[in-house]
Amino acid sequence: MNPMRIVARRGVFAVVLAASVIYLTGCASMTRMSTRYKPLHPSNNQSVDFTVNATDGDGISQARLYVYEYALSVVNGMQTATKRNNGTWGLVKTWNFPSNPTSINETHALTGFPASTFLTFLFRVTDKKGNSKQEEWSFAAGDWPFGNNPIPLWGNGAPAERIDVCFVADRTDYATARNMLPDLEALIFDGYHINNGVKMGKKYWQFYYSPQRGFISDFDASPRTMDIPSSVQNSTIIDHAAVIHTTVKRDWASGGNFGTEPTNIGTAAHESGHAAFKLMDEYSGGGHNTSSDPHHNNYNSKSNCESYNTSNGWPAADCQNIEGSWWRPEPSSLTCIMLNDGDAAMPDFERTCINRISWFYSQLETP
Repeated sequence: MNPMRIVARRGVFAVVLAASVIYLTGCASMTRMSTRYKPLHPSNNQSVDFTVNATDGDGISQARLYVYEYALSVVNGMQTATKRNNGTWGLVKTWNFPSNPTSINETHALTGFPASTFLTFLFRVTDKKGNSKQEEWSFAAGDWPFGNNPIPLWGNGAPAERIDVCFVADRTDYATARNMLPDLEALIFDGYHINNGVKMGKKYWQFYYSPQRGFISDFDASPRTMDIPSSVQNSTIIDHAAVIHTTVKRDWASGGNFGTEPTNIGTAAHESGHAAFKLMDEYSGGGHNTSSDPHHNNYNSKSNCESYNTSNGWPAADCQNIEGSWWRPEPSSLTCIMLNDGDAAMPDFERTCINRISWFYSQLETP
């Protein structure tokens, strides 16, 4: 178990794991794995399913699940997490695979947890050569004791070194914020986590939701309105808010915040491309600007675009006009998600955007 320290800033709680969330030992066929839990933010004493999916060409010999249970409280005015007396702590399940399958998909259910709980779970998968890989994540369970502060759904590290996204339920579509949670399961695990730009830096993404609801209008509404709860807007740890609605709307972004239907996973990733990575639209009629250095995906002249491609070893002729003076450095045949968000589909971020994303992740690492 990694050591833990508590971070409390202006009433905002976060648990920080001191070591990397994913590591490999040995040198062999790569173990690929994904983990999840359900339901998101379980209620008091509600059973929780923990799932691991893994593949390894060398064959898998064992998988282990560890769970660590903390109690949340306020001590001397500070929001605090401490090991819960008589709580779950350590190894809870071992799967042994004598036949060494190349893929596994296993789920283990634990009885529920009381109010004011913060959980860390860790899956470790070992191949038949003894090489191991693990993932470790944390989330809140039971009644949340810290008022309207964003509630952790999925995280692993210091907010300053992560992209922290808070989901806000649109009050016209959800009677309570909790009613949004089933929709977020698919949006996170079958949406964000399958996107190539997110998947390559999955450990950098942390998700929360607001106990308070908000609102976003259609882009074409007059006046155009976005209402983000003040506890999210003023949070010192949240980078971006996403208003989740089920009414069909033309979505838009402003000030790093945006709206999306939970089923439009491509839209969510596209809007996060704006909010997190400062990428611009690559389609006619979108928002155009010389996106943040380095690796623009918008250029205000053909010659600047061609120079970028040439310096990166790509054909200058790949540059295509977006509209007016704006150019993108890759052809439309690559169908970057910033060109077409795909709505319920999930296009990839293509080469220029991936360069930008890789650079951005490198800046989140602690020197």
